Amino acid sequence: MTSLDDMLERARRMEVDPSRSKLDDYAQIVWELRRKRKRVRTITAFLNEHGVRVHRATVARWLKAHPVPAVTPAEKAFHPLVPVPAPCPAIEQASQDFFKPRESKHENHNEPDWNRPD
Repeated sequence: MTSLDDMLERARRMEVDPSRSKLDDYAQIVWELRRKRKRVRTITAFLNEHGVRVHRATVARWLKAHPVPAVTPAEKAFHPLVPVPAPCPAIEQASQDFFKPRESKHENHNEPDWNRPD
C-alpha cells in the first residue's frame, strides 16, 4: 500500500486535463458582454449568430463557474460600464426647474410637526 505522501506527489505530477467547455475559447467575448451588462439570453444569441451553437443554460452555468475578472483602472477608463450621454441644455434646464424648491402653502413650513402647539 502506498503512503498518502506518495499519492499526493503523484497527483501533483499529473498533467492538467484540457478544458471541456467550448465557451473557454470565447471567454474574453463573454466577459466583455457581461461587463456591458448584457443578459445571458443576449450573450447566447450573440454567440449563436456568430456560429457558436450554445444554449443559454450553458452560458449561465459557465458564468457561474467563471466570474467576470476585475477590471484594471486602465481598462475601466477605456470601457466605461455606463455610457455617458452628451449633455442636452433643454433637459438640464427642465430637470433644474422640476427639482427647484417650491414655496410651502403652509404658514409654519420650516417648523417640524412635533413642535407645533396643539
